[in-house]
Amino acid sequence: MTHQFGLLHTLKHLYRGQTLMRILMNQELSRERVHGKVADIGGGHEPDYFDYFAGADDAEVQKIDGSFTGIDFEKDLLPFADASIDTALLCNVLEHMYNYRFLLEQTHRILVPGGRLIGIVPFWVGYHPDPHDYFRYTHEALLKILTDAGFNTVSVRPFGRGPILANFNTIVLSLPCALRPVVYLWYAFFDKLFLRLRPRSGVRNPLGFVFTANR
Repeated sequence: MTHQFGLLHTLKHLYRGQTLMRILMNQELSRERVHGKVADIGGGHEPDYFDYFAGADDAEVQKIDGSFTGIDFEKDLLPFADASIDTALLCNVLEHMYNYRFLLEQTHRILVPGGRLIGIVPFWVGYHPDPHDYFRYTHEALLKILTDAGFNTVSVRPFGRGPILANFNTIVLSLPCALRPVVYLWYAFFDKLFLRLRPRSGVRNPLGFVFTANR
């Protein structure tokens, strides 16, 4: 599915109840392609990111999540044979795992040689237990833990705008739906102005990171 990203897209989805982090996350994921047998790990029943991934309509997707399978990702083996999955997804999952090393090792195990891991972690977001919320990862931490888990060709890229819009993201769901697009326009104006004065502040205040890696 092809999406036109821009101001109207952002305003529409803010009105519909998405956070700015979710909107920008989906925009980033539209740059990624899934294929073959796909394991969506911890994404819940109907994650909206499948509306954005390239190739999703032709992929064979199996969703596993503790909310409907009872699996504990911190200690249970993933229910896939070794080297049986082409694409593994870990979207907004790792921050909820205290034993994240075990989950990453399991994800590495199920991927075919050359198989691809695609994931997202938040950075500047509030506490959101599901059922726990343990970590916020930096770019450096993601590179190290993915490499330590055996992955190669590791890439980590930040997404977001500047610190003023990062602050907007923390309050947006507290606003009435009709006000969210209007308030966003004010925040976006001052965020753009601030970034002109302090351009490095965007790098220091990401809303999250997209990471990809190969087995």
